[in-house]
Amino acid sequence: MNSQTSELSTTHDEGATEWLFNKAREYPLLTASEEHDIDASKWQARDALLALFAADENCRRYLTLWSDNLLNNPPGLDTFVEREHYYLLRREQADLAKSKDKRALLKALHTQLGKRGKASDKRVDQLIAQLNISPLLVAGFADVVTNARAPGEMAAALLYWHRFWPQPPRAEDTQAAPAQRKLIRQHLRSYYQAREALVNHNLRLVFSIAGKMQSQTVSFPDRVQSGVLGLIRAAEKYDHRTGYRFSTYAYNWINQTARRMLEEQRAIVRFPSDVNDQITRLYRERMTHFNATGEEPSVSVLAQRLDIKPEAVMKLQQIGNLSLSLDSTADGETDGLTLADKLPGWTYSPPSADAEQQSLNRCLQRSLKVLTPQEQSVVTLRWGLAQTAPLSRKEMADHLQVSSERIRQLELSALAKLRDDREVEQAYQDYEATD
Repeated sequence: MNSQTSELSTTHDEGATEWLFNKAREYPLLTASEEHDIDASKWQARDALLALFAADENCRRYLTLWSDNLLNNPPGLDTFVEREHYYLLRREQADLAKSKDKRALLKALHTQLGKRGKASDKRVDQLIAQLNISPLLVAGFADVVTNARAPGEMAAALLYWHRFWPQPPRAEDTQAAPAQRKLIRQHLRSYYQAREALVNHNLRLVFSIAGKMQSQTVSFPDRVQSGVLGLIRAAEKYDHRTGYRFSTYAYNWINQTARRMLEEQRAIVRFPSDVNDQITRLYRERMTHFNATGEEPSVSVLAQRLDIKPEAVMKLQQIGNLSLSLDSTADGETDGLTLADKLPGWTYSPPSADAEQQSLNRCLQRSLKVLTPQEQSVVTLRWGLAQTAPLSRKEMADHLQVSSERIRQLELSALAKLRDDREVEQAYQDYEATD
């Protein structure tokens, strides 16, 4: 990106932020009773949608397919290329899929949805009420069964998940009847209007929190944008029946989302928050000593000031030196070329590279048979051997429902076994020779 394009982009961001700020000022702050009424309409819309689903034969058929797949074929990182869809589905369905009580209710709902009659219909209503499905997930269902032209993010994630169902839902079997479809869309609009009202009347809070967060690497418009995302999430989850004010509830979500974004954008190399805190302390103590004495502190002095071992100080110094942004300029001038502008391009791999990679993959798949099933899963997911993106230990722990420490143990055990495999060693040597 050249300097002219960067200047236009900055001007556009500032103009958009100014427009959003002016819009925020048009919406007065809500009283407690107004928050209560608006949020109540959101939950009423959700309950009305669920009642319409239970009354329509095709909607019941879709809920039957959904509950069956959630129980027996939940979304998985090993199959989802679009990770944002996976994380959204997991976030909204985690309680339903993992809680023993909710799973039992889900199984009962799956059974009752296939029956008809007053007793069965009453039981379906009871089970749906006990499951307490999130309004956002219900809104996704509504978009799917009405074949919305512009489905929301939840519906997009559900439609993506349909690709991995053994029996993908057919439109003629799961689309609501025309009369029901009109009512569903009305209540869906009520849900979105309530969510939008909660967001619009609390946009000032986003600007207030973003303004208090100081950052040299993240611009104010970016902080506002992340705060708005947190505000939307708060509006989706807020329940007035808890007795808390929405502004109090939203403050935590906005603050958390904005701070997480600051950590992620802090540098091109991302570290855990505790490591970032240690690096910050290191440089703070360094500057304090320099300002007091006019000399750079030695490793031993920093170790004494931080009350840690000298080896730890050296590691933190090395890690801190890696934190260099590609948006920074080499000469320190604001209008100079960034490091990203000066990076060279890359050459395309030769035609034989794909064949070599496939041959190496087949060799590794044969060698993985000496591992236990859990070790095979860890190795495959960790390095993306199943044509998927490599996963972190935390992501694998969530996917396999074990601890990160267990993942680390399985990884070390698998690598120890593969290290003694002659076929793997020979394949590695051949691959290195042709690299």
